[in-house]
Amino acid sequence: MAGVFSRLKQLIRSFIVKDFLKNLRAPSMSESEQKALAIGLINSEQITAYVNCLTTGLPKDRILQLLTESWKIYEKADAYDRIEWLQNEGHRAYYSKLYPLYKLNPDIRNEQFQTLFEEKTKKAIQFADNLLECSAEWGNDGFAAFNDENMKKGILAWDLGRLVVIARLSFDMGYIDEKTAWGFIKKAYETATLEYENWKEFAVSYLIGRGMWSGDNMMLSGLYVIAKGAFTNHGSPWKNLSFK
Repeated sequence: MAGVFSRLKQLIRSFIVKDFLKNLRAPSMSESEQKALAIGLINSEQITAYVNCLTTGLPKDRILQLLTESWKIYEKADAYDRIEWLQNEGHRAYYSKLYPLYKLNPDIRNEQFQTLFEEKTKKAIQFADNLLECSAEWGNDGFAAFNDENMKKGILAWDLGRLVVIARLSFDMGYIDEKTAWGFIKKAYETATLEYENWKEFAVSYLIGRGMWSGDNMMLSGLYVIAKGAFTNHGSPWKNLSFK
């Protein structure tokens, strides 16, 4: 069964994203706004949102489902709380502590995690195990290798990419206004440009973050397809915009 699962994941990775969804009536955006919005490209494509405007284009019931089930966002205060968490802390707070230790003998590693994470130790152990799993499966991947060179750069992109989409969904639900949404999105982009040199670095960081969060599963392979396709599809913002 494990062999079949592995082959299926490899098959998924060979797929090509045919196009990115665009709003044909989208208002014009400045180049800086387009770049800022593109920080959320992988997650936007994942949920089949528009990639060329602030609104996601999703029906209200789907937006509500994404916000409540995935993020526990039920009102304005929740939206601000989650966005600010992604902006200031996110899953990178775990990663920065566990990455130097995740390859250690599990008994030694977990003992150190008790000191570092206290009541969050169980979650940290799961994240570390997920990284080990992904490193074994993706360590030599030609596009998004889970190796030391890429992993030492951290997973800031994972937090910022999701922030952009949460800001857009929250705008669509009326939890934040347009100015506030763009403020969060532009701040995310500015932060990203201080950490990464190009879209490729950003994409790999995003996938490593996802791998830490979920482990090596079908969804990670699906996001891999989206990320890789963003560099070959002529309708992709990453194909048509420089990172900085």
